[in-house]
Amino acid sequence: MPFRNTPVLNYPVGNFKNISLPFDQPSSYDGRYWGVHLGIDLDIPESTKIFSAGRGVVVYSKLHPGEFSPDGKIAQRNWGGIIVIAHKNPIDKKIFYSLYGHLGKRYVKKGDRVELGELIGACGKAMSESNGIWEQEHLHFAIYRGPFHGRVLPGYYNEQEKRTRREDWTDPIEFIKGYNTSTRRE
Repeated sequence: MPFRNTPVLNYPVGNFKNISLPFDQPSSYDGRYWGVHLGIDLDIPESTKIFSAGRGVVVYSKLHPGEFSPDGKIAQRNWGGIIVIAHKNPIDKKIFYSLYGHLGKRYVKKGDRVELGELIGACGKAMSESNGIWEQEHLHFAIYRGPFHGRVLPGYYNEQEKRTRREDWTDPIEFIKGYNTSTRRE
């Protein structure tokens, strides 16, 4: 049981600047519409340590590298290293997931149990396969409350693609604030 005023969820890095559009806003990049951004992008340097947002079990930990074409141009952007952790709300017992993308290093694997604040990875280098071939080093952090079927989760909601439901995602900053308030013990 947590001590009074002790958070049960926290942000994956200590100091960060949110460089993404506001949560759930349409996003265009590379001259094309990607969809609605389903998380936040935290501006952090390469090798910044990434910590678990809370106690849980790693349900996904893989590299989804970006790809260059033979002429050296960007062929496909991707997640780079990605980790998904399942958490259980101690009050209503519902499962939710925290997602960490663009990791240059992953220190946990599927099935590992993690604690709040445990080191799970490090930010990938810009324009590398480990960050998914993005120009800026950053962490994509998201909270997902829908069903998880063991597959990688998308970073965007695009109505034409039908890869996820928009309502299963929530603003991670607001979620953590509300979660810590609702689960505190007196």
